[in-house]
Amino acid sequence: MRYSALRTAAILFGTAIAGYSAECAPQALAALNVPNLNVLTAATSSGYCRVTGTVTTRGEGAPDGSARFEVRLPDGWNGKFFFYGVGGLAGSIPGQPDAEGVVAKGYAMAVTDAGHQAGGTDARWALTAPGKPDRAKIADYYFRAAHAVTVAAKQLTAAYYGGKIQRSYFGGCSNGGRMALMEAQRYPEDFDGIISGAPFLDMRVLFNPIKIYKDAPPDFFIPPDTLAMVDKAIYARCDATDGVKDGLIQNPSKCSFTPDSLLCKDGNGADCLTPGQVEVMKRYWGPIRDSRGQIVVLGMAPTDVGGQGGVAAWTTGAIAPADIAQPDPWNGGGPAGWQFSSHIIQNLVQYDPSYAARKFDVSPAGVIGEAAFRLFDQRTSDGSPRDAARLRPFIRQDRKLLMYHGFSDPALSPYRTMLFYEQLSGLNPGIEKNVRLFMVPGMQHCSGGPGPDVFDTVTALDNWVTKGVAPNRMMATKFQGRRTGAVLRTMPLCKYPEQARYQGAGDINDGANWSCAAQPGLLESGVVGSAAGWK
Repeated sequence: MRYSALRTAAILFGTAIAGYSAECAPQALAALNVPNLNVLTAATSSGYCRVTGTVTTRGEGAPDGSARFEVRLPDGWNGKFFFYGVGGLAGSIPGQPDAEGVVAKGYAMAVTDAGHQAGGTDARWALTAPGKPDRAKIADYYFRAAHAVTVAAKQLTAAYYGGKIQRSYFGGCSNGGRMALMEAQRYPEDFDGIISGAPFLDMRVLFNPIKIYKDAPPDFFIPPDTLAMVDKAIYARCDATDGVKDGLIQNPSKCSFTPDSLLCKDGNGADCLTPGQVEVMKRYWGPIRDSRGQIVVLGMAPTDVGGQGGVAAWTTGAIAPADIAQPDPWNGGGPAGWQFSSHIIQNLVQYDPSYAARKFDVSPAGVIGEAAFRLFDQRTSDGSPRDAARLRPFIRQDRKLLMYHGFSDPALSPYRTMLFYEQLSGLNPGIEKNVRLFMVPGMQHCSGGPGPDVFDTVTALDNWVTKGVAPNRMMATKFQGRRTGAVLRTMPLCKYPEQARYQGAGDINDGANWSCAAQPGLLESGVVGSAAGWK
């Protein structure tokens, strides 16, 4: 009785009571009567209550659906809530969903599979049968599941602790970054602050693998060792463009390297590219235009194409395809970009799981046919947060958005995120009050690459929201391991449009010897060229 009375008082006054929470058991949590939420399991684990279950998804012009979730409720709750956005095409709860370590910091944390069960590159869930899209699952993946689980998980959290949630945040990278922006655009009241890393802003980026492999020359395949040679040539030409030769390129748009400079002059060689390989690299770095010549997909940055998370993993493949002319050149495998592209075009665009994605009307020269372009946008636009203007309600409510993107990302062009921020800035004078972007030199897709790739966006966002301390810079660290081991290097990440500059003295690998300075002329030079004419 004492506990019930205290819980009632806590809810009335909007405060949690230390040491008092619901029992971490399915029956006890089900008794909290959270609408649309079904608890399947609940058990204590390493200082938190781990809850799994399903949430019924409704509305938004689609049939009812269901999304799985996991919620972690720490013993020492800090009064805050964090939602983690998943990568790929979702379809599962990550084995370690707390990528940011927020539960150890006292945050209640939630994650969802986005309304379907499948592998991260598998989009067959989008159809109930050939020609018949599963409207519920598509709406859930695009935006609905994250919102429905957010509402239910926040209610569960508040009821479990018997108090009001003080602050709510969302964070994710890649597809998680897309989910973050969809939340900000469609449901601006859900979160006080949002972290969007390397956001999947445009599904149009999936035109790239089609362009690269359309009528590919017979000598097109680039072995991973050859990509390492390309990196060596890029750094020889561009490493010093930022004022210091240190194995890191601060602004790849200033790099004037072209693959033609590596063309073999007398047959093949270990330090040169065949004509077909040169062609593939040019296609990879080049933009895609519509039939009127307007850019619809920006090219990739010419840095760090090699390595474990480089171009081989995403685009060219670690091994040569069995037959590039076949509908499935790698027999179910192949680079991640090809898998994403073929599955999305088959199931979310053509509604035909047997469709050969290479037939999609994107030319080797990088031109998308008008009918194909219209169909693609019509069937994917609900899941693409490409329209910067839709963030206006979020900004008007004085909520905060922290964005970041690796300059060496081989999956999603860093230039696209920069352009999105420029569009926001043009629409909203003084945008820095609510939105800040941090470009990460040498980081590949969400992590990896030679640059420092571990940085604390959660604390930066929380300080911004709760204390009004806007992040001007974040210190990034490169560890020998992924997030542990010896520290190899530190580097300040600077708010866009600034970049880190070496101060001229001291250890180059020590971020204390770097400062943030204005970064002139982004998107004006290099392989990609200007973004003028963007559509």
